[in-house]
Amino acid sequence: MKKNLLLLFCLLSVIPLQGQLTDSIYHTVDRLAKASAPHIFKRLEEKASAFEKQAVTPREHTAMLILRCNMGYHYRKSGMSQKAIACYESAWKNYQDHQLTDYDIIEYCLKPLGNLYTISGNFTQAENTIKSYLFLAEEQGNRVQRVAAVLNLSVVYHNTGNFHTAIRLLEKYLKNTVPDTKQKALLLNNLATNYFALEEYEKSEAILKQATQTNPEITSPMYRNMAQLAKNRDQVILAQQYLDLAEKAIREQPSQARDIARLYVEKSELSTINGDTAQARKLLYTALGFLLPNHNKNALPNRETLYPENTLIAIFDALASLENDMETSLYYYELSFYVTGLLQKQIISQETKILHGNDNRIRSEKCIDLLYNTYKNTNKDHYLERAFFYAERSKASALKGAISQKSLAEKFPGDSLLLKENTLSSIHENTVNKLVRAQLTGQGKDSVRLYTKTSNRLNLELKSLRHKIDEKYPETPFSGISVPLLRNKLKNDNASMIVYFSGKQHLYIFAFSRNGAELHRKDNTSALREEIRHFISFFDNPSRINNDVTAYSRSAYQVYRSLIPSGILNTEYLVIVPDGLLGFIPFEALLIEPAQSDNYNRMPFLVKRQKMVYQTSADLYLREYRYTEKEKLLGIFPIFESTPMELRYSEEEAESIRCITDADILSGKDATKANFLEKAGNYDIIHLSTHASGGNFVIPANIEFRDDVMLLHELYGLQLKPALVVLSACETGIGKLQRGEGAISLARGFQYAGANRILFSLWKVNDRATSRIMTLFYQNYQKYASASAANHQSKIDYLEDKEVPLAQKSPYYWSGFVYYGNIQHEKLPVSSQIIVSGTIVALLCTALFIEFYRRKKRKRHRSARGR
Repeated sequence: MKKNLLLLFCLLSVIPLQGQLTDSIYHTVDRLAKASAPHIFKRLEEKASAFEKQAVTPREHTAMLILRCNMGYHYRKSGMSQKAIACYESAWKNYQDHQLTDYDIIEYCLKPLGNLYTISGNFTQAENTIKSYLFLAEEQGNRVQRVAAVLNLSVVYHNTGNFHTAIRLLEKYLKNTVPDTKQKALLLNNLATNYFALEEYEKSEAILKQATQTNPEITSPMYRNMAQLAKNRDQVILAQQYLDLAEKAIREQPSQARDIARLYVEKSELSTINGDTAQARKLLYTALGFLLPNHNKNALPNRETLYPENTLIAIFDALASLENDMETSLYYYELSFYVTGLLQKQIISQETKILHGNDNRIRSEKCIDLLYNTYKNTNKDHYLERAFFYAERSKASALKGAISQKSLAEKFPGDSLLLKENTLSSIHENTVNKLVRAQLTGQGKDSVRLYTKTSNRLNLELKSLRHKIDEKYPETPFSGISVPLLRNKLKNDNASMIVYFSGKQHLYIFAFSRNGAELHRKDNTSALREEIRHFISFFDNPSRINNDVTAYSRSAYQVYRSLIPSGILNTEYLVIVPDGLLGFIPFEALLIEPAQSDNYNRMPFLVKRQKMVYQTSADLYLREYRYTEKEKLLGIFPIFESTPMELRYSEEEAESIRCITDADILSGKDATKANFLEKAGNYDIIHLSTHASGGNFVIPANIEFRDDVMLLHELYGLQLKPALVVLSACETGIGKLQRGEGAISLARGFQYAGANRILFSLWKVNDRATSRIMTLFYQNYQKYASASAANHQSKIDYLEDKEVPLAQKSPYYWSGFVYYGNIQHEKLPVSSQIIVSGTIVALLCTALFIEFYRRKKRKRHRSARGR
């Protein structure tokens, strides 16, 4: 005790004079190794902060750099990962701000920082940090650090599911670099891990053997890979032996509690395979003890003791799967959700948030499955509502988070922190956009390095800013969705709702109608998925349906029977909240009964029975939005005349909209990206009639202007507040499908940018038909002042239009545009109101005249009778 007090006194001595500052900082570094008590760390942090405010000269900044790196090391060694990250981030910022060079920033700062980002699941920041020191190592000609960067970068790619990217990177360096035997073995080990993930087990085993021959000093990761291969072959005993050897290797080297805890999680998996759940549970509690040394083994863990650590999530998920009691199992899953939330607080990148959302998604399915079984056994709506909570929590969480941040900025428009965050977010997304462009166009390494460095720096600034905002406005976690409120809003909207949750094992269908709430479950079999894909394939090209109308009719009715619960079509509107592949289905084009004719006019399309509205989640459906009475429209029509990209009917579309609405139209050479960016924020309705693409695994979704293309990332940086966006272009709802988040499409980009309501396409729409559909849409929008009603009526009008050839009444031509947003109740236009008012006056006058005539007639009769 006396020793600790003496150390504390030394650490907390009076802040030195400027000339003594450097020596005092180094003196603190020397004493840092002896600090162990939490209260000493806390006061040491206060002292370091005071030093930072005083540091002025390069020597003082260098001393602070060394102190922060040493603090990071000790925090990391003590298992305080987030504090370690903060110290390393401060050191890296110091290094860049003051252009310090006389320090091995890679070894003592960037390598541990990159590894900590990877461990904590902050993969985008990990990639940026590792690339930063890869570039530094290349500049310095440092082969060892360059290979180390490649090793760590391959781990990031592996953890994000980019196995092919990791393989290409590793094979490139194995071929072109001459690493030492240890590094070569590690490169081969990581290569084997990625081939294993691709289920190329024989190739993985051969590479792993090569790794062990390269370096006979087998490491713990190699033993763990051997255990995975053995487990895959049902050689459980051999797998256990390998894990025992891995444990021995870990304990012989300086290691962290998480390393041994993770190993015990893997051991518990083998016990579960053997059917020994008691042993599996015991191993998991042992793993938990490494991470929570003060935890009472006889009690369930509580949130107050938890901290951001991926291994905790693995333990709680495993314990939940072993439980027979539903409520205990759900409690463990809730702990996993909680720790995931702690990790996500450290993450700025949307891509990384989406990856974590996918993990939550898998966990949500398990929770829904538990509750569904109880719901079916008890028939109590309480369990349905709890299952619905998990379905909603996992839907578009990254998008809803962005919308919540924008709502906060709107609620407090003068807040300097929120204003700065908006500015930095826009700059950051534009930097990411430039980085993507640089990589796609093959710009020089200097450009890629610059944008990577800038993105890295902005990430750190945004993270620090977000921490201050969270302290000022504590974020309220998703606390659930009120089913009574939902049903009340549906009643007011005269609507029913179907919410889909497409899991790995099952498809869950939540149905809310006048008859109450129902929960259905279908096995998410390959047959059901094939049925859905088959239906979607009919919209691959214009002739697909026309070439086999009978096959289309059969498929459209089968999908209807599979996805639409009976008794749901009893309201004016049907709100669809799709999920996964279902987001690519035009539900209006389904058939509610078998078709008796190949004539499209006579087919019982769902659109003829029901007005359809789509939403990203029920939670967004419940949100209220403000609208202006007089909506200003901006139309963008590049047309691309006299080029192979020409949109001949887009010009007609522009003229029709100009005639129907009081719109500002930018067409031809005026439809530039710069003009759009300058003007878009001043309009309530934005209409884009152009070329677009859903992208692929390399190129993100994008939209064409007359002079340039806009990539999806650039939309994330825009601050728009349009009431309605109409994307009259191809594939604007198509993009890389992320479980729970949906398609990462242009439509989603505009939602992210602030659009409340959006009309977009699900495939490569026909130019001529689109022009006609859009004209009808705006005619009806002017008539009803409702985008939901206008979208529905435009399709009905198109089908009933006698001038449209029968072949072009195929659903390919009219069902491609879907409306996402709220239900706007139809309003009669002013002219109609005048007509109605005049009619009412006329009827009243007629009634009064009739009544006067009758009275006069009765008077005459009475007079005749009275004389």
